[in-house]
Amino acid sequence: MAVLRTPEIAPGEYGDIFQFLMEELKLFKRKLVVMLKHVQTGESMVYEQAWYDFHLKDQLTQLLKDGNYAAVSQLPINKQGQTGIYIETRYVKSGKLVGLQLVEARPHEGGRYVGLTPAVVFTDEDGERMLPFALKLK
Repeated sequence: MAVLRTPEIAPGEYGDIFQFLMEELKLFKRKLVVMLKHVQTGESMVYEQAWYDFHLKDQLTQLLKDGNYAAVSQLPINKQGQTGIYIETRYVKSGKLVGLQLVEARPHEGGRYVGLTPAVVFTDEDGERMLPFALKLK
């Protein structure tokens, strides 16, 4: 495996990273109902969110679609919940799996959350390479 992406499900909207990892790729399994374990390494899933000022939405979307993670890491992270957009990361500590996606909270649409970029999942060596970037998003 290497780098996997969710498809566009509506104009400008992409499939959810959690469903992608759990249902489509089946890279995690539930253990004791609440624990999510990587099927190959047995490691627990780490979940983080990095919130950004809303005016960065278009810039973040383009940078992530282009894979320009160095530029993303230079943008200031906001305090949780003070804005409507965040990068969701799901990974294991070894880096054997790193997934991320830009998400927008839309309270004006009944509180739904929309993936603004494809959920991108990096595995094996690609995941290990992306782990330092994911760790910065805290």
